Amino acid sequence: MAVLKDEPTLKDLQQYMAAVCVERGWTKDSPAEKFVLFIEEVGELAKAMRKAAGLYEEKAKQRDINLEEEFSDVLSYLLDLANTFDIDLEQAFRAKEKVNQSRSWE
Repeated sequence: MAVLKDEPTLKDLQQYMAAVCVERGWTKDSPAEKFVLFIEEVGELAKAMRKAAGLYEEKAKQRDINLEEEFSDVLSYLLDLANTFDIDLEQAFRAKEKVNQSRSWE
């Protein structure tokens, strides 16, 4: 059983998610299928954020939406997608931040 370290690094999270996907049989989906599931979770996160901000209240009965759970779901799928493409997210983030630091933000 995969064990998540206390105070994990981003690399630890990616390694944990890779192990979880193997354990739970989530390795069969294509990158396109994983992306569709990721986008679905992003939509659920948007709905949770909207509800938390009181932006629009639906009259129809809906399931409870937990903002923290939706953020977690989105992160899980992002980690899985990065692993699918052999992307080291920490390294990619650092490289992109280096580019961003040289840009002018207006």
